[in-house]
Amino acid sequence: MTSLSTPRALDEKRAFSASSELRALDEPRGRLRLHVSRPTRETAVVKANGEVDLATAPRLWEMLDQRLHGSGTRLILNLSELEFFGVPGVRVLERAQLLAEDTGTQLFVFPGECRSARRLLDLCDGLRVL
Repeated sequence: MTSLSTPRALDEKRAFSASSELRALDEPRGRLRLHVSRPTRETAVVKANGEVDLATAPRLWEMLDQRLHGSGTRLILNLSELEFFGVPGVRVLERAQLLAEDTGTQLFVFPGECRSARRLLDLCDGLRVL
């Protein structure tokens, strides 16, 4: 019988742990897809598809940060195709709203039929929800 403290068992455990970590790092990129369109020169629309959670919220922030520092006076975030929207997403939106105010950009959030987004956004004050 092999115990967990033998060198071979520890090596196998490290290998499993490393492969799990690699998979965990790769997964978030596939769980959130972001698409940007510009219906007018002054308006950018960011459409999110998948999930916004602790692992994917930084990607959403990067996209919003880029758009809020870019040209245009209006940014619309479309969450209607999300499967899940967690509290880290609310934190991103709060941060984005502060940056929008600093840059003179109007930020609008469209939750669509995403129940988790609607539920959390209903609890938030100060965000413009369409």
